[in-house]
Amino acid sequence: MPCEAAIAQASPAAPSDADRAKKPADPWVLRVEKLGKMYQLFGRPTDRLKQALSFGRKQYYKEFWALHNIDFTVNRGEVLGVIGRNGSGKSTLLQILCGVLRPSMGCYHRRGRVAALLELGSGFNPEFTGRENIYMNGAILGLPRKQITERIASMIEFADIGPFIDQPVKTYSSGMFVRLAFSIATNVDADILVVDEALAVGDAAFQFKCMHHIEKMVASGTTILLVTHDVNMVRAYCTRAIYLQGGEMKFIGDCETATEMYLMEVRDAQARQFNQVVQRTGDPNGKERIRFGDSRGHIKKVTLLNQKGKVASVVKGGSTVSFDIEAHVDSSIKMPGVVFQLRNNKGQVVYGMDSFASKVAPTIDAQGDLAVRYEFRCDLQEGHYSVAVRLEDRSDPLVNLLLEKAVNVMVMEVARSERSFIGAVDLQGTCKSL
Repeated sequence: MPCEAAIAQASPAAPSDADRAKKPADPWVLRVEKLGKMYQLFGRPTDRLKQALSFGRKQYYKEFWALHNIDFTVNRGEVLGVIGRNGSGKSTLLQILCGVLRPSMGCYHRRGRVAALLELGSGFNPEFTGRENIYMNGAILGLPRKQITERIASMIEFADIGPFIDQPVKTYSSGMFVRLAFSIATNVDADILVVDEALAVGDAAFQFKCMHHIEKMVASGTTILLVTHDVNMVRAYCTRAIYLQGGEMKFIGDCETATEMYLMEVRDAQARQFNQVVQRTGDPNGKERIRFGDSRGHIKKVTLLNQKGKVASVVKGGSTVSFDIEAHVDSSIKMPGVVFQLRNNKGQVVYGMDSFASKVAPTIDAQGDLAVRYEFRCDLQEGHYSVAVRLEDRSDPLVNLLLEKAVNVMVMEVARSERSFIGAVDLQGTCKSL
């Protein structure tokens, strides 16, 4: 059964302005402890009646745990991504945290006001106009009518649905629904904003507008819980991510690892066919690393060399750098391929190379070891870049079988170059007077 804290927090009172101005010493805004949600599945309609008349002496249903034993803490200003396949428990988790569902076990604690974008148009009265729904939803979220009146102009401007604001929302398209819902949710000074796939229905311009607004909210201290199947959005905007599988939290941590585990599950048919697994190992610094692939090959070592050929972790922008990658493959692998990627702090690939595309066939010695060197001029903007490496079996020209993929193998820091440029990569452009 849920603890008293979970029940009490299901409908929190709106905090006063004085309360909102206070920042607790402990920065957490959401704490989840052993949370679970169980549904009763009955084989026949009559079993429901039998269960009701048995008064708990006999069980006529099967237990289905949509969520089980979920534990995590979210701090103020974090953007926590929640990723997983359909049916993994993502929406159930958010509905519990928003007070829509009651947990079957465990509890959660939260601080401050919560605004949610769950199912499209949820909370809207279809017979009311958009303007009337703004007042109704604002009141539900704890805003006094006076504050809603002060902010309604900016809400309507952000929604950008023109004269339809005074038409019944039952006449709205899906895009108009989410525009209005997002505009309300992001203008009520929420401490926690929960978004469940709502941005997926918007066009590209609206999504950009929303993410820019979310960035401003995060900068002001708002915490975001974002459910999406878009791995690029998780990598670009989230500070951490949760990966759910079958109602269980398989991973919480860096976005790169969480999204790779999700992608591996999406490719589960191939994973089962070729015995691909997810392995948790330790690196020389004692930190946990996640590896993906099968047992026929593995990446042994990745080394960064600076322009002088010395091992380094910091290189100067515009200098020549090298990455030496050492790997091992089984005797069954005759044509291995090595793919190298550099990713920025948002998980976006800024540069990569492929030995196969470069028409390089790595030499395999008698022990099955091989090594390749990638060398290039590091014309990147200053900052930190993570390294990801893939080891593949390229024997079949139509299928690249994954032997191992290691993410966040190492971090390269690029110091400021002598040239000044705007953007991520220096294309060696010139400017002259005509």
